[in-house]
Amino acid sequence: MKKIVSFLFICLFFTACGKNFTTIDANKAVELMESENVVVIDVRDKEEYNSGHIANAINIPLDDINSINYDKETIIILYCNTSIRSSEAASELVSLGYSNIYNLDGGLLNWGFELEEE
Repeated sequence: MKKIVSFLFICLFFTACGKNFTTIDANKAVELMESENVVVIDVRDKEEYNSGHIANAINIPLDDINSINYDKETIIILYCNTSIRSSEAASELVSLGYSNIYNLDGGLLNWGFELEEE
């Protein structure tokens, strides 16, 4: 039992340390979007994006996220429906050397602001 607890602690430690992106709520996202030069990326598929997305967000599905080509210091906010896919995208971008990555906590389910439709 002691070995299992130690193993779980080590896994949790390395998972937390390897994150290197910041999870933010909708209010902080809006604040960043109003005050900074920010790229907002919707990592859902095209149909989901077309049904409603954050204003000025660009659609780059999770499977294509490693194809982006921004300056590595660019502030990037990622989101999806629940923040699961965007969390994966955030980890991928961090591994590619991006340093200002933000993940919208709870995704669009916690957005609470108006959406645009295509």
